[in-house]
Amino acid sequence: MEMAFQGLVVALLVLGSTVFAAWRLIPARLKLRLLDSMKPDTAHAWGRWVAGLRKGVAEQLAHGCSACSSSHVQKHKAH
Repeated sequence: MEMAFQGLVVALLVLGSTVFAAWRLIPARLKLRLLDSMKPDTAHAWGRWVAGLRKGVAEQLAHGCSACSSSHVQKHKAH
């Protein structure tokens, strides 16, 4: 019985790690599309969590490009 429980725990850890790594590696636009496809209802806790996650991804998309080496701001600083 303990071996089956241990196998289940390991499988859940591997699955969670895989989902986390995939989420961190996919582009922000794809994250927004995935979150929008869920159509979060803010009347429920799950919907509020998804809406908050979407807000964070949208902010990352809006502000993340300023750190890029090919951005307009960086080109002016280099000259």
